[in-house]
Amino acid sequence: MAKGIMERKGKNGDITYYIRYQFQGNDVRERVGRKSRGFNREMAKEALRSRLGEIARGRFGLSQIQRPHSFDELAERYHKHAAGYKASYSREKYTINEFAAYFKGRNLNDLTPWLIEKWKREAAKEREGSTVNRQLTILKHMLKMAVKWELVATNAASGVAAFPVQEGRIRYATPEEMPAILKACQDQLTSPWLYPLVVLALNTGARQGELMNLAFEDIDLEHGIIYFGRTKNRRLKTIPLNRAAREAIESLSANRYGEHVFMWPWGERVGRTTVYEAFKKACKEAQLENFRFHDLRHTAASYLVMSGVDLPTVMEILGHREIKMTLRYSHLAPAHKAKALEALSQRLEEMSSGEGVQKNESPAKPDEPIPTAGNLAQSRHIFLVRNGRGLAVIEPKTQQKQPLNQESDWWRRGELNPRPKVLRQI
Repeated sequence: MAKGIMERKGKNGDITYYIRYQFQGNDVRERVGRKSRGFNREMAKEALRSRLGEIARGRFGLSQIQRPHSFDELAERYHKHAAGYKASYSREKYTINEFAAYFKGRNLNDLTPWLIEKWKREAAKEREGSTVNRQLTILKHMLKMAVKWELVATNAASGVAAFPVQEGRIRYATPEEMPAILKACQDQLTSPWLYPLVVLALNTGARQGELMNLAFEDIDLEHGIIYFGRTKNRRLKTIPLNRAAREAIESLSANRYGEHVFMWPWGERVGRTTVYEAFKKACKEAQLENFRFHDLRHTAASYLVMSGVDLPTVMEILGHREIKMTLRYSHLAPAHKAKALEALSQRLEEMSSGEGVQKNESPAKPDEPIPTAGNLAQSRHIFLVRNGRGLAVIEPKTQQKQPLNQESDWWRRGELNPRPKVLRQI
């Protein structure tokens, strides 16, 4: 085991004492103190003996010598990390600042599951449970990165459960609401980009962020394809242009003000807040209640499913990573469910009439017709006998007390006479 005393001389001539030892295969160097503050070599030796004794008794952990890190330090570091790696940072940065304000002045070692649970309960008084769950996910990832960066030993939020949230209905524009919202967007003279933006959202199913980051170099009008590179799950998504989407792109291309599709005439990109305000005003004029810009994506997906498009294709168009996200729209497609049940009914009818017997199934004997399930009065007397004995009808109870016919009633012996026990030889 490597151990000993180390001395380091600073620029001002002051000496700092360190102790060195190994713990769980790691070479650990721990600072004791400076000579100018009263520390000497003998005190460093005593500190080393004490530390080795704690290791021998199993009472030592690396967290004891780690410098405590504040939550403010984690928030600052996570801002830099999320800005470069997370596509949703433009929205999450406000949540990170809220956590920095709530846990201000606290060290990461002081965070406990109860303290995080307390924040969760307080936040639920002001916002929806689904919103609190999304913020809790961000906090869990922050503390997960803190463990990875060795700022803290454990993630205090890993055991905090999210609120159970009832899945709500999917809001999409009805056929009566669609003309109203499109006209209201077209009448927004101060926001000429709003109408083509809404048209593209309805005809591509793209997210708002994907459309706002769209550049003209991502559009191939010759082949009629849009390439969405900056998606939520960082996967390249290609969407074919239909007639309405092509007309919207051509109108924006005729009034091009920069490399991005949605820009102001003075060369600045249109911001998310501006889109929110403009679309909110259009919904108010169209008298649409409880309708957000993201509901345009739900509208596109809903009408795709109701038009008979299969769910894997809808999943590919929307850019979902898992099929369970697309299954939310399955209730809008009763046609494929009705078709499946119709196939089941046809199969059952074939089996009941004897037409659906497979080749590998043992056919019924000619003198033992298969009873049908059409007559409910007779179906309750049908009894299935395994081991290839086929189907037969049980006699009424009044006739069961009669002596068994050795030739015709052999199949009922197992029901009236229990199988004898067989003792195994040890």
